[in-house]
Amino acid sequence: MKAYLHADAGHFDFQWNIDCSVGKGGQNNLRADVLYIQWYYQLAANQVETPPDRKAIYKQVGLTGMCNGTDADPLVRAITLHQRSINHPQVDGRVSVATAGGKVGASAFFVLRIGARIANMYPELWPRLEKIPGCPAEVAQASRLAIPHV
Repeated sequence: MKAYLHADAGHFDFQWNIDCSVGKGGQNNLRADVLYIQWYYQLAANQVETPPDRKAIYKQVGLTGMCNGTDADPLVRAITLHQRSINHPQVDGRVSVATAGGKVGASAFFVLRIGARIANMYPELWPRLEKIPGCPAEVAQASRLAIPHV
């Protein structure tokens, strides 16, 4: 995980990016990246704005730091449902690393959309992920590494 500045309509948004693809057919080899995505689905499962059908799937995602990359993995199921339900242009069950420009067609990379949702859930704590309740240790460490030191 690393900090990412996303240019958006004349300003920059502070976002979080991943270093490896997570989900279906993804690399799934960096624990902090997998945990970040798993943690998002745990947070979303407890949000009142999340529709009940999605909550049921999201609640099956555990904080294991592992994803086997198949359709049977709860994280892949959650990602696929989420992408489909928001009409993401690429419904593939995978969260890809955001590249320069931050867009897939006219839409932001899925990882940036996830970050925006966390920011809206916890606007007073964003982007300090380690201050959000239940933040996994590896995600908290990545968040702290983005703090400038002099």
